[in-house]
Amino acid sequence: MNTDEATFNALLLQAETTNFDKVDAMAYFSNKGLALEVLTRLDYLWEQTVELGGQILNIGKIIIMKLIKFITDNPSMVIGVAIGVGMGVLVNMIPFIGQFLAPIVTAIAATYGALRGHRLDKVMRGEYVGDSLMEDAITIAKKFWAFLYDILSTLALELHVIAG
Repeated sequence: MNTDEATFNALLLQAETTNFDKVDAMAYFSNKGLALEVLTRLDYLWEQTVELGGQILNIGKIIIMKLIKFITDNPSMVIGVAIGVGMGVLVNMIPFIGQFLAPIVTAIAATYGALRGHRLDKVMRGEYVGDSLMEDAITIAKKFWAFLYDILSTLALELHVIAG
């Protein structure tokens, strides 16, 4: 993608955020049970902007919009990952061996939670659920990398504008 295409795509994303309200976004995350510290970080992210072609681009607002879309598109998968991470945190509290087991438990539980959650999301959408965990893992990886690409390409544009 050249600079002109990236600029055009960024301005399209900016247009998509026109009706996206900060109070609604923060209420969404608050209702999901996020800690005040995380909400504070999201509030800071929301305020991040960059000038692009004489216009202000709300880069933080775009990232938060993409994050909410990913969560709403994959609610059970996100919950499964969160449960797995939570299990890792709990295991970390076990004296002596917790710090060694926590990374392993987190990786296994988050992966299992993501797989089970992804399958539940597919059922809820009426999609075919096969018996191949590897197929589901590939699908999850594709979704996650597409989400990450959206965010990183937006940030790359910001870095290019700042550096350029």
